[in-house]
Amino acid sequence: MTKVWHVNQKVSGKSSKIRRQQIIAALLKNRRLLTKPAQKEFFQPPHPQDLDLKTIGISESQVKKALTRLKQALTQKQLIYIYGDYDADGITATAILWETLDRLGAKVLPFIPLRGDATRGLSVAGITTILKKDKPALIITVDNGIVSFKGARFAKKEGIDLIISDHHVPQKKLPPATAVIHTTLTSGAGVAWFFAREIVKHFLHSGSVTTLELAALGTIADMVPLLSVNRSLAFHGLNDLRQTSRPGLVTLARDAGVNLKTLDDYQVSFLLSPRLNAMGRLHQALDSLRLLCTRDKARAKKLSRDLNSANLNRQDLTRKTFFHALDQAKAQKNQNLIFVSDPSYHDGIVGLVASQLVRSFHRPAVVVAVGESQSKGSARSIKGFNLIKNFQSLSSLFLEVGGHKLAAGFTAETKNLPQIKTRLQKVAAESLTPEQLKPVLEVDCEINLTDVGWQLYREISRFAPFGFDNPMPVFVTRGVKLDRLRQVGKEGKHLQLILSTKHEARNSKLGGIAFGFGQLSASLSPGATVDLAYAIDENVWNNQKSLQLKVKDIIILPRH
Repeated sequence: MTKVWHVNQKVSGKSSKIRRQQIIAALLKNRRLLTKPAQKEFFQPPHPQDLDLKTIGISESQVKKALTRLKQALTQKQLIYIYGDYDADGITATAILWETLDRLGAKVLPFIPLRGDATRGLSVAGITTILKKDKPALIITVDNGIVSFKGARFAKKEGIDLIISDHHVPQKKLPPATAVIHTTLTSGAGVAWFFAREIVKHFLHSGSVTTLELAALGTIADMVPLLSVNRSLAFHGLNDLRQTSRPGLVTLARDAGVNLKTLDDYQVSFLLSPRLNAMGRLHQALDSLRLLCTRDKARAKKLSRDLNSANLNRQDLTRKTFFHALDQAKAQKNQNLIFVSDPSYHDGIVGLVASQLVRSFHRPAVVVAVGESQSKGSARSIKGFNLIKNFQSLSSLFLEVGGHKLAAGFTAETKNLPQIKTRLQKVAAESLTPEQLKPVLEVDCEINLTDVGWQLYREISRFAPFGFDNPMPVFVTRGVKLDRLRQVGKEGKHLQLILSTKHEARNSKLGGIAFGFGQLSASLSPGATVDLAYAIDENVWNNQKSLQLKVKDIIILPRH
């Protein structure tokens, strides 16, 4: 799909030093870092240990209520269950509170529902499963619970106290609970970590929370904006991840081909967290939790192998489901919202398929795993279409709904799916304009290839960790001459490029990789001239480092 390039600025300086200064100034402006204090906080983010609850958006009075109830549970040796969720954010959040309370000597156990057994979040079915084994006096939710009214009422009926910790968008009223630890400013793991921080401060009076690497893992994996509170968690948590001695994380990284000492946000997002997610998508998320928490190296190796196998299965299932969904999606090309469903779809991967459909068609996509009486759907969106708000406006058609602006999910009676599809497509037709349905590539500034060098790369690297609302900087260079190119990867899906440039320190050659652009090879040949949009990255091959362009888009220019 053709993208519209929105170029924010063009560099015009004469000397290389002035041009670098202009490039960095453009990056700061595009990220709204306009003052010295804002820039200092961005490049030297405060440690999460030093952030106050007001900055995080968590109610201090609710934390006090939660601590009072926890004191009773600790004093009376009451059984506590940590009720988690089966994605990487929920798994890491569960690990954080489980380890923290265990450190205090609490009688505490984790619970993560099987994806197919219960409604997502605190549910009657999930609590019933717990009650078949134990009778907890207290349940603490992590990364869920803020819209779980039925589950909260059922817990109260069964005489179980409830503390909710969550980051999802609440409804106008909150479920009945002893305390609600909530903010939408961070991830579920972030909320759990800050709650754990308050627990350690209150009961131990000194010392710090030792699970920051888990909070960073969950925060980066959940694709929350990596600014402010989340930047603090990711920045400092990545440092802890690079030095972790947890056998599970060490083994997970090794099996993913990741060097922990140089771990970055990309590797967390696309190499580590998918493996943690895979077990929850297809099997039992408790195995991912066990991997994070085990101190046994042999057990870590086995669990990591299991996660890797599950991830391979997840990749294969996602690919097959996407190609199946593509036929339905193409038939809806005139709709502003794509809605596809089938009984063969696994509810563990419908969100991944929805993401791929959004990338392919640049419009909101809903993918539903159809069941006999109940169905589960997952949706992803584009800027301008608030999923959770639109889902909540149709709440009478859903059994459960939850999520955020750009990612949400639901459970509904299967008989309601046709009406849900019609209503959502009607709302999308009324609210999304043709301009909003055109994919836009945000470009920080237009530069020359001669601007690309190690000094610029090092300055750009200071903006890391990259993520939502702080993407890796994107540049455009016009009139680039291709020296060589070849298709690479499975089925030749990608293009490897060698570009001609006049850079004195680089033998006039610069490499690039264009993922997903293999089909352009038929239209390109050595000597062709193109406009390139790209990010600048470091490539390591045979222990040799070089700069490489990660191509975001290519416009082929006519030959003269």
